[in-house]
Amino acid sequence: MKKIISFLVALIFVSSLSINQVMAAEDSLTKIKEKGEILVGTSPDFPPREFYIINDKGEKEIVGSDMALAQAIADELGVEMKLVTTDFNGVIANIQSGAVDMGIAGFSFTEGRAAVMDFSDGYSQETGDNGGYQGILVTKETAEKFKTLDELKAANLTIGAQGGSIQYEMAIKITSPTNVKQYGTMDAEVLALNAGDIQGMVVATSSAEPLLKSFDNLVILPKDGFDLDPENIYAQNVIGFPKNMDNTALLEVVNKVIKEAIDSGQMAKWEDEAKALSVKAIEE
Repeated sequence: MKKIISFLVALIFVSSLSINQVMAAEDSLTKIKEKGEILVGTSPDFPPREFYIINDKGEKEIVGSDMALAQAIADELGVEMKLVTTDFNGVIANIQSGAVDMGIAGFSFTEGRAAVMDFSDGYSQETGDNGGYQGILVTKETAEKFKTLDELKAANLTIGAQGGSIQYEMAIKITSPTNVKQYGTMDAEVLALNAGDIQGMVVATSSAEPLLKSFDNLVILPKDGFDLDPENIYAQNVIGFPKNMDNTALLEVVNKVIKEAIDSGQMAKWEDEAKALSVKAIEE
């Protein structure tokens, strides 16, 4: 009797092991295609990458160059794209936990993020080539007080930055860490600056420029002297994927879509359209 029980236990163990091996062998691409959908995490407060508009139907819609790229990836996979919206920190948490299949939110590569997620090839840049850089948004009154970055650092201003972002990492280098205030969204951050709760905010300038249409008392400090990433360490935008999955096949498809979009000029077209749309949305 004991031999029979031992045999059954062993059989159950082997069967369980075989099932787990099959599940482990099923990569993220296969799982996405089986579901018929790809869950995409994003933080829609970062124009022109991802932001809200009111469409022609009077409905709230998330658009932007990142959204166009994500949709192109979903189309290539032959699945439906479903968005999971949170603040920026929430996107990172959802990628890390596997709650989404991929996250696209103007990510830049950092060693810390690479420890908890996989990345696609770079698809967009915040560099001098397109006029963008990592800079500082302040009131016009504050801008008149500083001619150099060293002068601004010496003033130890209260600086705002989005939590979990590379802008936060830059903010703690230009003022005391205790003087950095973290915000969940860029919208909340700019309202705080406009209200005088903070004296400046670190921004990707291409995302901050549309805000100047609505806040005419704000200005971006000039690139010459106030570029916080002169070596373009954080220039490339990438897409993040849960690290505990087999993403090899999925990344091949994603990187193919990225390359084709760049080579064909479609990526630049998406970005130009998104910039125009973000300015229009703010003006309305």
